[in-house]
Amino acid sequence: MNDVLRRAGYDNSRIPNEQEIARALGMMASQQTKSTAENTWDLKVFVSVLSKNTVDWVKVIWALDYPDFKIPSTSGLEFIVAVFRAAEKSDRLFPLEAFWGRWSNVAGQISLLRGLVAAPVTILEQEWASSPRIFVRSQFAQSSPEVRSHASAGLESSVWNCIPLVETLMVLADNDSNDDVKPILDLDLKSNTELLFLGLVQLKTPWNSLHQDLVSKLLHVYLTGIGIIPQFVQTRLWQVNQGLFVSGLLDLYDHDRTSLIKVLKITEDLSILDKVLEVKSFAFAIDLAVLASSRNLLTLDTWLQNRIQAGQDAFVRACLDFLSERIINNGRRDVPTSKELPVETIAIFLQVLLASPISPENSEAFKNLHNTCLQLHPHLSSITPVPEGGDAGTETSFSAEVEEATNEYYKRIYRGDISIMDIVELLKRFKNSSDSREQAIYSRMIHNLFDEYHFFATHREKELSITSDLFGAIIQHQLVSYIPLGIALRYVLDALRNPPGSKMFNFGARALTCFQSRLQEWPTYCTHLLQIPHLIQARPDIVQYIESIPPSVNAGVQDSTASPSVQASAAIPQLPSLQDVQKPAPQPTNLSTASPRSASAPVFTSLNVDTLLLARDSIDYEIPNEQVQDKILFIVNNVSLTNIEAKIEEMKGLLRESAYRWFSNYIVVKRASIEPNYHGLYLQFLGGLDSSLLYRHILHETYVNIKILINSEKTVQSSSDRTLLKNLGSWLGGMTLARNKPIKHKNLAFKELIIEGYDSNRLIVVIPFVCKVLEQCKKSKVFKPPNPWLVAILRLLVELFQFADLTLQLKFAIEVLCKSLELDLKEIEPTSILKHRPPQGMANQQAALAQDFKRLSMTGYATSGGALTQSTAQLNSTMPTQQDVSTDMIPSLATFVTFNPPAFYNERPALKRLVLIAIDRAIKEIVAPVVDRSVTIAGISTREMIIKDFAMEPNEEKMRKAAHLMVQNLAGSLALVTCKEPLRVSMANIMRTLFLQNGFTEQTLPEQAILLTVNDNLELACSVIEKAAIEKAIPEIEESLATAFNNRKKHRERTGQPYYDMGTYQASRYPANLPEPLRIRPTGLSPQQLLVYEDFARMPQPALEPVLYDAEHGIQTPLNTKVESGQGYPFDTNEVGFESTAPVYSSHQALEKFAQIINELDKLVSLSPNVPWAVLPPNHDVKMLARLVPMVPAQSYNPEETALKFSQKVVQLLYKSENILSRELYVILLEQLCELSNKVAKEVMEWLIYADDERKFNVPVTAILIRAGLVPLVDQDMQLARLIEMGRPGVFDFAIKLIRECILSEQPCANRNEFINSLNALNRLAQRGGKAVEPIVLLIDDIRERLQVSTQSATEMNDNSVLREQLAFIFAEWIRLYQLPTSNEKAYGAFINSIQQQGVLKGEEISSLFFRVCTEMSVESYLKYMTTNTTAAYQGVDAFVKLIVTLVKHYSDPHGVNNSTAKVTYLTTLLSIIVLVLAQAHEQRREQFNQKPFLRLFSGLLTEMNVAYESSPGMYIQILTAFSNTFQTLQPMVFPGFTFGWLSLISHRAFMPKLLLAEGSKGWPLYQKLLISLFRFLTPLLVNNELQNTTRALYQGTLRVMLVLLHDFPEFLCDYHFSFCDVIPSSCIQLRNLILSAFPRNMRLPDPFTPNLKVDLLAEIHQPPRVLSDYTVNLPVMFRRDLDAYLQNREQAAVLENVGEALTADSNGQDLIAGGSKYNVPMINALVLYVGVNGIAQLHVKTAESSSPIAQTPPMDIYQQLANELDAEGRYIFLSAIANQLRYPNSHTHYFSRVLLFLFYETSQESIKEQITRVLLERLVVNRPHPWGLLITFIELIKNPRYAFWEHSFTRIDPDIEKLFDSVSRSVKRSA
Repeated sequence: MNDVLRRAGYDNSRIPNEQEIARALGMMASQQTKSTAENTWDLKVFVSVLSKNTVDWVKVIWALDYPDFKIPSTSGLEFIVAVFRAAEKSDRLFPLEAFWGRWSNVAGQISLLRGLVAAPVTILEQEWASSPRIFVRSQFAQSSPEVRSHASAGLESSVWNCIPLVETLMVLADNDSNDDVKPILDLDLKSNTELLFLGLVQLKTPWNSLHQDLVSKLLHVYLTGIGIIPQFVQTRLWQVNQGLFVSGLLDLYDHDRTSLIKVLKITEDLSILDKVLEVKSFAFAIDLAVLASSRNLLTLDTWLQNRIQAGQDAFVRACLDFLSERIINNGRRDVPTSKELPVETIAIFLQVLLASPISPENSEAFKNLHNTCLQLHPHLSSITPVPEGGDAGTETSFSAEVEEATNEYYKRIYRGDISIMDIVELLKRFKNSSDSREQAIYSRMIHNLFDEYHFFATHREKELSITSDLFGAIIQHQLVSYIPLGIALRYVLDALRNPPGSKMFNFGARALTCFQSRLQEWPTYCTHLLQIPHLIQARPDIVQYIESIPPSVNAGVQDSTASPSVQASAAIPQLPSLQDVQKPAPQPTNLSTASPRSASAPVFTSLNVDTLLLARDSIDYEIPNEQVQDKILFIVNNVSLTNIEAKIEEMKGLLRESAYRWFSNYIVVKRASIEPNYHGLYLQFLGGLDSSLLYRHILHETYVNIKILINSEKTVQSSSDRTLLKNLGSWLGGMTLARNKPIKHKNLAFKELIIEGYDSNRLIVVIPFVCKVLEQCKKSKVFKPPNPWLVAILRLLVELFQFADLTLQLKFAIEVLCKSLELDLKEIEPTSILKHRPPQGMANQQAALAQDFKRLSMTGYATSGGALTQSTAQLNSTMPTQQDVSTDMIPSLATFVTFNPPAFYNERPALKRLVLIAIDRAIKEIVAPVVDRSVTIAGISTREMIIKDFAMEPNEEKMRKAAHLMVQNLAGSLALVTCKEPLRVSMANIMRTLFLQNGFTEQTLPEQAILLTVNDNLELACSVIEKAAIEKAIPEIEESLATAFNNRKKHRERTGQPYYDMGTYQASRYPANLPEPLRIRPTGLSPQQLLVYEDFARMPQPALEPVLYDAEHGIQTPLNTKVESGQGYPFDTNEVGFESTAPVYSSHQALEKFAQIINELDKLVSLSPNVPWAVLPPNHDVKMLARLVPMVPAQSYNPEETALKFSQKVVQLLYKSENILSRELYVILLEQLCELSNKVAKEVMEWLIYADDERKFNVPVTAILIRAGLVPLVDQDMQLARLIEMGRPGVFDFAIKLIRECILSEQPCANRNEFINSLNALNRLAQRGGKAVEPIVLLIDDIRERLQVSTQSATEMNDNSVLREQLAFIFAEWIRLYQLPTSNEKAYGAFINSIQQQGVLKGEEISSLFFRVCTEMSVESYLKYMTTNTTAAYQGVDAFVKLIVTLVKHYSDPHGVNNSTAKVTYLTTLLSIIVLVLAQAHEQRREQFNQKPFLRLFSGLLTEMNVAYESSPGMYIQILTAFSNTFQTLQPMVFPGFTFGWLSLISHRAFMPKLLLAEGSKGWPLYQKLLISLFRFLTPLLVNNELQNTTRALYQGTLRVMLVLLHDFPEFLCDYHFSFCDVIPSSCIQLRNLILSAFPRNMRLPDPFTPNLKVDLLAEIHQPPRVLSDYTVNLPVMFRRDLDAYLQNREQAAVLENVGEALTADSNGQDLIAGGSKYNVPMINALVLYVGVNGIAQLHVKTAESSSPIAQTPPMDIYQQLANELDAEGRYIFLSAIANQLRYPNSHTHYFSRVLLFLFYETSQESIKEQITRVLLERLVVNRPHPWGLLITFIELIKNPRYAFWEHSFTRIDPDIEKLFDSVSRSVKRSA
């Protein structure tokens, strides 16, 4: 070393300084790696040589900041520290501070920091301890034990517990080295997130963007998180940065108000509630204080008083705002109860505010608020005094004497000792008395009456009647005013909104009758009453009275001279609470003419009850007293056919006319609607009373209730309500039709009722009701068939039966009706009302159009020619102004519209108006959906393209300009293309409709003028929509790219460095592979690249092609195609071009034009007859002229018929043609004509294939039609085969020649399979003998020779495609053989021998290809025919199944050793080939993968193999094993697209039971693996609470499979319960219960609810269950060894202390913040069962000396340690593992039940007991089945006083929880 220094120039006179030593040290450290650290540099020699001189080694460390310094790994850092330790003889610490801050050599500093955080802590342990720490353990001395345990010595000594380290990383992250620092930060985020966050919040401000982003995200995580780590972070955060802590709470509150509960929990845990409530955000503080007060954590009134003194008027304003918002919520019915403010809290606020000084500005607001509170909660008036200016007369409290006197008065009222009028007079005297006691009694009586309102529904009818009279009398006699009067009126109004017949409705109606005379004072209140929909039906007398109030009275009420009480009363209905319930309608000017309107119009308007009792009578109706009511009800209850005469006489003596209304309601509601069996008795009874007035009342009440039920939404959903309606229908028919009395059309129109039900989708309500009414016609003499009224209704019902999509229930109701009327439903002729009735939307549209044009006088058309005869002056007087129809998008639309032909519109100027309306309406109909769709698509495309191309563009303006140009062009173009045809159709249809409504008829409709006008104005209408799309696209793209624009702007303002969007750049798959012109650069886009976007501005919009369009048939054809002039055509070709107008041809003119074009074409074709069409140049005269043919039909009056005539003539010419060019020409013309209309295409195809015409037997023409696709080969083949079978003359030769042309020609257009039916027919014909044999045999031999030559050449040339074709031919032959009804096993064997001779099955390669081709053809055949022919779709699959089974049968071992094993091996090979094809299809088709053909294939194989080999058990189990292994390969985790098919297969009747019933349970392990695969696939899908439809279906299918197993194979579930529960997610409680409920079939379970059941005495309780699952595999070997030692003799006690840590899962694989479990769940399950099994074994050899033999045993020590040491999550998993062993009676169930009860009894922690209860209860509240052991454990827990279960607080922590426990307790006691 000395020599080295001397050669470097260093001697005694020149020694190296600290900077030079640092470079040498850095050089040596950079060469240190793990493999070479011991063999490179001797640091002792290096230090000893340099120590001869004075060296400051601290400065050496500081001097490492030189340009080339960098260490490759942790070894370099360890070398530097070791050199420092060896050189420094003193106790100086390593200068860690040298690494902090920002170095000049940032890369070297980062390498040191990377080594620093990766190196063991012990290297610099003292240095870390002396550095500024993020936390120390002493700071958590006052925290909970859990938090203190987390703040352990290990966490405190962590490298990351260093503030300078975090600060340095943040400084480095805020520059270009961000990418190098990010991995270090990511490491910290994964391992010590809480330390990083706490370090970040302790750094000095200002913070950079990364710093702020990290703090913001992590703050939200830790404030919303649950567990020890969030509590640890919250505790330290409050200590170091209270401002940030409070700010986070405020953000949490602002984002979600429901998070206030979480905020309170945090403040309570940290004991910082008082400090948090000092925040300046008053709304947050008040809300939090109210919540804390509700939980007894705060005295609200004291806190409010202190804050008002500190905040004064600003805080008062905040209180008022808070109360206003929350009180409005209290008054709304749609607000959840959880958001309502308790009345007690409102009272506290009011009391404190009343006692506090309030500014004049807030005083008025407080008065209004106080009044509103009293309206909502009247009893507050007794708690809080009324502020100045409010209603006097109330006191804040009442003495005991006043209370007693008030109660005594009420007793006298209800006993009848004092009348209502007497009490009214008494209250008047008390109100005006000067005696304070009497005033107090008056106030208390009013308050009691108001407070009792909410309990009126529970009163008996007698007491409620008295209360109603008293309530009404108080209002009538003005005993209350102002706010109390408003409250009383509102109570009455709310009561009337209840259903008729209810107690509250009866109360409201009776009270309203009492003060009816005062209604004229409150017109707005009357309006509210009229808006109650059922009031007019139930109490028409009240409605009639309101409507009879003269308008002068209404006007007079509003006079300013009215008394203050009247003014206040009139204003009462305007209270906010009333407006919230239902906004009042505008006050009518004349109430006598106002008709009541409900909030929503009834669905059925054909039922009218208003006309039944319109005539007023002089009877004063009332409800009879209770004594009379009881007698009447007794008579009705006891009436029967034997005593009816006597009961009628009794009733006549009791029932008065004044009680008819009450009695009618009772009979209909309480009797007729619910007792249909007694309808006859009641009707006979009513007939005996012989009262027409009573009959009229009962009929009215029947109609009222029918109308209510039939219009109710609930009736549609509720079967019970529909039953009531049917009963009333039967009752109505019995009252009317059965007694030969009609149901008047003005009261109930049946046909209209049915049609309304059809339109509103309420036939489920209407049809049963109508049928029940009409069934009574069988008892009538008048209304029996053939009564025209009845038959008309029946015909309409039959039309519904035959043509509407009725359910079976509704059809059955109609059939029952016809049967009861002795009619045959088939003989009833249906109507055509619904069939010819326009759709409801069309009818509404026509009504709207009629409303728009009702002022147009268009009736002056002449009868001939449709000419208008009215004068211009008359027309101008009836026409609206031009501006009325102008659209918002084109204010002056009329100036742009073209009217063509001008002469037509000039003669009829009124039609121009209709054209404008049609264009305007058509635009408005389509503009919204078209623009939305176009803008959305264009916006998405533009955003993705712009973000990708401008990823490195710093200038946001360039980006914005390019985005605008692109999105405008795309949106406009998309809108233009999308709207064109819908606009054309809509404009034409609307125009036709308007013309027909204004004088034209179908015969005189100017169709030509309409088409011309539509075509001329189509471009104008499209441009309007295009403009709207362009205008909407700009703000949309601005919003979409706003973040990108802002990011660029901020980056430029902050750094000025080049910008790049790394996320987008990295996400791109090919940025580096792009050629130079396309590659993006750091400086942004080049001018050439920007030119792409600028070209959008220069792109011309495509001109709209003028098209003639027939809206009726949907045919369109461009008309602007022209033929070059000067060709010598015999007609002017420009006629077919589109200039200003397009010619419209009549049928004759069109045919003439067609003949001219065809003649010219014939002349041109004759010049070169044998030249193929493809050889002709594009601009050849023949091609140019051929384009004109399809244009002529498009310009005719009837394009479709014209095109059909043209096609017929073209077909005739085609079959007459004899040269190549003419055939090809006519085929092309035929193609073009077929494209014009589907009808034409269908007619042409049917004629070409099915027409009985010998001209079709033309081979060249048929071949060219097949090549053109005009003749489908499938249909042609089937028709040809049919003709051959029929022996049609000429078809024999034609078929042979056609097949030769299509298959054996030089250019074949088909293969043998496509003529398979024809060849089969020829083959059968040859078998009959005769002259036809030789040509057929020759044809078949030629085809086979071609096949063999192709096969041989393909094999020699290794041409896979040709070989596949030949193999496909062989499989097609097999399918044909399989389909023959005469085929048998002998024929199948012969076929197998033939293909073996051909070598198809000899070589492995060719045989594998053959089976692959067979599989693919089977699948493709299914996909081809699955929608058209289900039978044909499965023919290929079924044939392949038969082929496999036959091959396996005929297969034998080549070595002759074991044929059975060889067959199974061969089957396995075939199954693997099918799996490969399935895998390929699954990968290629992805979402389009169809699993049905593979399901059919495997299902067929299972069935066939079961039939063939079930009698050979030894071989059959091997076959099932092969299938099981195949299904395991196809498990859903690998092939999710095959999931449902896979589930069907593993539960197949030929697989699951056969496998599980195999001898010796050989199949159980195989099926267990399949179920495990199913559960593992389901687990991630079932974690979320919201299930998709597919997941729900799969889960239901799994449950069904498990139910089958539970019923048929319970022992299988018993033996493998452990492995199943191990993979089922914790949320699937019912599925786990289903498995745990299994018990052996030879066992009879004792009833767990048997009183005093002694479980210990059961014989089965000491027998161990069989567990086939290997639960020890999840226990590590070392852990299990230590565990065994402890269980034997309590050795290795450390395992007890560390058992909790051993159960923690690998932290690297867990994401705590993401919510993943941090515990090894399978290991906990295994540990619980393993320890339990050992515990049971120990109990068997232990004497029962103690009362609790399981206490103080090693297993129980372990269980108690786990229960106490684990946190809530781990404890839940541990307790669930114990509950998984509570099954049928056995030793495991008994032991673990005792363990669970012992843990509950022994623990002192309430949380553990609560968690044990939760684990048991959550398994019991789900649907059955419930495991027996679970039931007996829970019953013992709640019934045994030893456990004092009901004394624990968690059973009463919440009302819902308390109800749940009470319900469970009652259920258990009742069952016991």
